[in-house]
Amino acid sequence: MSAIDLLRELLKASEKAANIARVCRRNERLFSLLVQEKDKDESNSRFEQDFKTLADCLIQEMIKHDIGARFPELRDNIRGEENAKFTNTSGDSVTVTVTDDKSETVHCLEKILNGDNDAVMALVDEVYREVELDMEGLELPTDSIPLDNDWSELGIWIDPIDATAEYIKGVEKLTKFPNIASSGLKCCTVLIGVYEICRGTPILGVINQPFAEKLLDGETDEETVSQQPQGGHGSCQYRGKIYWGLSVGDLKFNNIAPHEPEARIAILSPSEQSKYVDFIRNQLKYDVIYSSGAGYKILKIATGEAELFLLSKGTTYKWDTCAPQAILRSMNGDLFNLQETLINKSVKNIAYQDRKTIRNVGGVIAYQNIDKLREFLKL
Repeated sequence: MSAIDLLRELLKASEKAANIARVCRRNERLFSLLVQEKDKDESNSRFEQDFKTLADCLIQEMIKHDIGARFPELRDNIRGEENAKFTNTSGDSVTVTVTDDKSETVHCLEKILNGDNDAVMALVDEVYREVELDMEGLELPTDSIPLDNDWSELGIWIDPIDATAEYIKGVEKLTKFPNIASSGLKCCTVLIGVYEICRGTPILGVINQPFAEKLLDGETDEETVSQQPQGGHGSCQYRGKIYWGLSVGDLKFNNIAPHEPEARIAILSPSEQSKYVDFIRNQLKYDVIYSSGAGYKILKIATGEAELFLLSKGTTYKWDTCAPQAILRSMNGDLFNLQETLINKSVKNIAYQDRKTIRNVGGVIAYQNIDKLREFLKL
């Protein structure tokens, strides 16, 4: 069994997911039909409102279907953030499903969207579209890379659209560093992470950033263009970007070029506790930048555009961290349990073998350079 076969399918699934996200965001009428607030027992306590969208549910179930069809032994081990149950405007609860039978998916979405055929077919067309990707351009290894595990010994965590609130609002703000967004569509990511169930170690991660780059006036990209409604004041077109990382034994691969940061940057949540912010800014002498989306913030550590990500509260989940952690590990970095690392003065990795624990209770800290983490702990 080859890790590259699995990586190739995850990349295609992530791009299909990005296409669905772009289609929903492009069609203002369709987008207005999709948003629903989460139930209290499935929302994130950090936010006054924690939304899910039909796009989230549909993307999650599409990825489960596509990967499960290609690798049947994995099917029971694919898990995602969203409860796939959606309630339409008539109050009827419908579970979003994607199957081999396209007509079943059509029927399901017709119930959710109250028979709005145009909206239904816009979504279904993307769910069943064959995605072509430039695998050479994505820098996949040409050699087969065997895995030590059977497929049934691997698990997958999906976050179909991380930073859903930013996806809904779409109000973009940049920080003083042009490559780091504070909020908006750039902070949205599709996260797919693969881990070894026995050891709980992430080994393969894909991050798709559907709205990575605004296109210039007159520039087009037929495969990856979206439009962003901005309060009725015109639209912007976007091109997506895909990042991946693979770490199997001593073999490490990724498609991320080395990057020298503009400054010593720590990327934090706007809700971070002041004692940590003050320590990072005053004792460690970092430029502190606030941004949205756990997946996006950890991605910035992997790309080298920031040096430190810290979140002291236990408000991230396994679906938030599995994919970016796998990418960090492919670069000799990692993601750690903050509180256990601070208490024990030794690194404690975030792990995934406990299926009952889905929250990263002790908070998280991410570095690409482990020596920098050790410097942090000395202080």
